[in-house]
Amino acid sequence: MEKSIESTKLLNNGVEIPLLGLGTWESRGKKCEHAVEFALTHRYSMIDTAQGYDNEDQVGKGWMASGRSREDIFITTKISSSNQGHQKSQRSLEESLEKLQTDYVDLLLIHWPNKHNFSLTFETWQALVELQESGLTRSIGVSNFTIPLLDKLLEETDVVPAVNQVEFHTFLYQKELLEYCRNKDILIEAYSPIARAKFFDNKEIQRVAEKHDKTPAQVMLAWGINHDLVVIPKSTHEGRILENADIFFKLDDEDMQALDNLDKRVRLVDGPWAPDW
Repeated sequence: MEKSIESTKLLNNGVEIPLLGLGTWESRGKKCEHAVEFALTHRYSMIDTAQGYDNEDQVGKGWMASGRSREDIFITTKISSSNQGHQKSQRSLEESLEKLQTDYVDLLLIHWPNKHNFSLTFETWQALVELQESGLTRSIGVSNFTIPLLDKLLEETDVVPAVNQVEFHTFLYQKELLEYCRNKDILIEAYSPIARAKFFDNKEIQRVAEKHDKTPAQVMLAWGINHDLVVIPKSTHEGRILENADIFFKLDDEDMQALDNLDKRVRLVDGPWAPDW
């Protein structure tokens, strides 16, 4: 079946998530509001934010301005490290919902694992399970979790995360993590899927772009879609938001192999949770 901007993936709890979303990291103020409104009025259905982005209120204003029905859009937010803990994370979601002008979110993630105090992260996970049961979030998941950290979480719970949102692009092709998550029925959602535009001059990416009459950004996003990932490129520019949606084209086996081979383990977002390479 051919994929399109209307295509979705089925999460392990039966909720459908769009393949493409608008990322809002570092988007602020009126630019953020307009980007959200513009995306939602130009066929996007998913918006990704976080408590740590300090823009949930602007995302709320943007989706309300779009005129879209709440049931027709998918909103993700994330519990900040400073809000981890059972009661603290639950209270923080109430504040997020008020800012987002909604009674629920579609996906709630733990933004960062606390590698040095994982019991606090697990406590937060238990809170997310309760929040899902209460209907304040339809799905729950994690972000920036490595295989050892996922193993650690799953040793303590029967509730498997629906999503692991991680940095994932042609220069950070985390194949082992992808295979692990697929075996556990955890969807990989790719942030920084165009690697912050740092590699658009790569000859192989340019070759594939010319072959398909696309831009380097579109090729990198299509690579993610062809790998069955969900991608959430960030932009506040109307032209780029439209460009980032024109990515549902087929890359042949030769293209995919060439792009897979670009992996250099280039991690643009690093932290104490990251593996030692």
